[in-house]
Amino acid sequence: MNWSILTLKDFHFLKEILDFTNLEGSDTSLVNIFLLQKKYDTKTAINKGFLFRYYTGSENRTGYGFPIKIKNERYTLSDALSEIIKDSESSENSGVRPLKFCLLTENQKELVDSVLKKDFNISLNWKTNRDDDDYIYSREKLAALQGKTYHKKKNHVSRFLRNYEGNWEFRSLNLCSITSDMIFVAEKWLEERFLTVEMTDNEKKILNLEFEMIKTALENKNDFSLEGGVLYTGGKPVAMTLASKISEGILDIHFEKSLSDAAKDGAYAAINWCFANSCDSYEFLNREEDMGVEGLRKAKLSYHPDKMTEKYYSC
Repeated sequence: MNWSILTLKDFHFLKEILDFTNLEGSDTSLVNIFLLQKKYDTKTAINKGFLFRYYTGSENRTGYGFPIKIKNERYTLSDALSEIIKDSESSENSGVRPLKFCLLTENQKELVDSVLKKDFNISLNWKTNRDDDDYIYSREKLAALQGKTYHKKKNHVSRFLRNYEGNWEFRSLNLCSITSDMIFVAEKWLEERFLTVEMTDNEKKILNLEFEMIKTALENKNDFSLEGGVLYTGGKPVAMTLASKISEGILDIHFEKSLSDAAKDGAYAAINWCFANSCDSYEFLNREEDMGVEGLRKAKLSYHPDKMTEKYYSC
């Protein structure tokens, strides 16, 4: 296979031809594939009616992703796996791409496992890593925040509304020109992190890369069909969120940032609530994984996910 990085031209082409039906994992968001390719040294290839991906990262993030099918192509998963096996064997001597898979949902893992055994007599061992699980939420529930389950979150939103009564506003990305305000929030958030949190050079590098990804996303917001918004208090931007469609009914939340002073007043809960109310054409919101970060895990669990999408890797 001819492996390469995705260009914007590739993105436009793939956006029109790929079949995203039934996909729900954040790794299968085409915007994520584009934005994260530098972070995970992702290579892509198109062959036999499929988009192939190969990730290079930690043990649980190294390997082939689940092949994404091109619409109306006659090729099967068996054809796709045959290409992966050939590719792996062709690079086996140098150990470039061993036959490993990563970031597969349970259903994808079972499909790959079944076809490998039946058609190629290959068996793999599989593991999961809790840090990779996607958090999937009912958009309607996050918009309503009803009942005891969401009592604390509703209180956070109520506190924010009381503190800024008559002096706050949420502006939607698809309705307003707010790109510069989104970048402002992301940049100020980054500055606050560097000033208040002790970090390794690698952790700083990752945060800087994330900021670059936010800028890249916003530079191409129309191409990526991004959704999102900015929360303002006193006319100043204090929080932002950015998202894109994974498949029909599922929206992927890529970034969510709040300045520290507003966060203390409940800005994270407020922008989550505002955005959930603004994207009512979707049934579910995928808020991605927590990467094993304790505070992030606690925050994501506090919103009571409707589903945790486990991710599997072979070893």
